[in-house]
Amino acid sequence: MTAYGRDLFDKLTGPVGVFLISGSITLILCTAGLFLWAEGEANPRINGFFDALYLSVTTLTGVGYGDLVPLSRAGRVVAMAAMLGGTALFAGYTALIATAIIDVGRNPRWSGRGSSGPDRTIHT
Repeated sequence: MTAYGRDLFDKLTGPVGVFLISGSITLILCTAGLFLWAEGEANPRINGFFDALYLSVTTLTGVGYGDLVPLSRAGRVVAMAAMLGGTALFAGYTALIATAIIDVGRNPRWSGRGSSGPDRTIHT
């Protein structure tokens, strides 16, 4: 495994990474449940939990294809909260990855000490 991969794996399995992953899963499922509650009867295109889950993931990731959109006021409030939550989560993932890259460059255990050379393996 490369130095970047190992450090990123360590960060993802550490407390911050576990918090981000569990927070992502929780946010996706809670947002899907709220979409189902808010849009279940108001939106004829949401026929069950899978449609609400799809709307949740597309909203949280910022993709927003447009094939499913919230129609009710409550659904739009859920969508706004999901957009803010998704932005915060992805900022957390970006910070985690950036920290892993910076830490590899600072750690004398890795070969190259942050250079862009081809040899980026761990030397013990």
